[in-house]
Amino acid sequence: MGPSPRGWALSAALAAVLVPHVALAQVGVGPRGDVARPPNRPSGGSGPMFTPSLSLTLTLPRKPRPFEARDANQEAQVPDAVIFILKDGAADPLAIAARTGVAVVETVRLESLQLRMVVGRLAPGDTPEAASARLAQSPGVAWAQPDHVYQGFGGASSKALEAQGLTPAVLATPATGTVAMIDTPLDLDHEALRGVAVTQRLFGVKAAPGVHGTAVGGLMVGRGDLVAPGRGARLVSLAAFLPAGDGARSQTRSLARALDAAALLAPNVLNLSFGGPDDRLLAALLKVIDDRGICVAAAAGNGGKTGRIPFPASHPAALGVTAVDARLRIYPFATPGPQVDVAALGVDVTVAAPGGYRQVSGSSFATAMVSGALLRTEACARSRDPGAMRAAVSNAARDLGAPGRDDVFGGGLFRLPPRSAP
Repeated sequence: MGPSPRGWALSAALAAVLVPHVALAQVGVGPRGDVARPPNRPSGGSGPMFTPSLSLTLTLPRKPRPFEARDANQEAQVPDAVIFILKDGAADPLAIAARTGVAVVETVRLESLQLRMVVGRLAPGDTPEAASARLAQSPGVAWAQPDHVYQGFGGASSKALEAQGLTPAVLATPATGTVAMIDTPLDLDHEALRGVAVTQRLFGVKAAPGVHGTAVGGLMVGRGDLVAPGRGARLVSLAAFLPAGDGARSQTRSLARALDAAALLAPNVLNLSFGGPDDRLLAALLKVIDDRGICVAAAAGNGGKTGRIPFPASHPAALGVTAVDARLRIYPFATPGPQVDVAALGVDVTVAAPGGYRQVSGSSFATAMVSGALLRTEACARSRDPGAMRAAVSNAARDLGAPGRDDVFGGGLFRLPPRSAP
């Protein structure tokens, strides 16, 4: 059962994102499992729900319920863990760990980097910084670092959608290619994903569906009344986030495996609606992803005016996306910074969620809109040139706020670049 017409002002609004030149009046990781679902799975079912840094204990009715995503105050790293990277042919990780006072938890080969990642557990009183310093001196260790912690960042008017180039005519033409996402598991039984070609792989999480991932996936390729710029494309869910109290949480060890899988999969577009500290290992993987011609969009965060742009949006390979409402006003909790590239609709957006629908706000959802639309760009769909994508998006953006590029809106409102793929 779909949501009521009242909740779907957004679907008209998204039409604005996909047409390049429409006039608009100025208005302001443990065990991994693969879960493949056939295209026509029955609808129904429900599961536990979470939203990054917000409590989501509710029953979803037909009428969507709103929530706003704000960045949670949480530790930047796992206090009793360390990660060290081994070169191929290096000594036994158990021997290295024993010499440095660390217990090995797991060893994972990262194929895209041709390196091994070793997760270690620290003794009481030890710190990630001290252990990293010891390990870095060991022969065969490329580097050592903390196991960082990450969180997910969690309608509109038809004029706003058309301003982004997402006209009804564009949305009526199916997108092609593959979009991958690293998020929470999806509700594979949701009616919005019925008929969508979806594959889900799990990295250290169980298959219990989450609100954040289901919302992001539905916004990119969902069916029904949802506005999904990438509808028609294949979706790969690389689920590496799990609920943690009131939020969604992942760590370097899980994200490294998911990013490595993305590099090997080589989708046209990779959506990263999460953020956290800078991380040497994850940055190396993101560079490989960029080198392999995968277009990346990342959420610029909801940390407010005093926040800083998180990784991966801070990485040069990522298109940093912030959120605006239907009147093109910045989301009140949006994080400004030099790594903000574009703004997109991400306030009061109706999304799929386990058991129903809701209205959500945050840069995660603006990023999902952009990722779906990028499937229709020449640079992502055909030439596989992320650098050309970033340049084309910058050139096509509609200036917002102060004249020229600024740290609030970046280059301005995302618009589908000219000569985009159908």
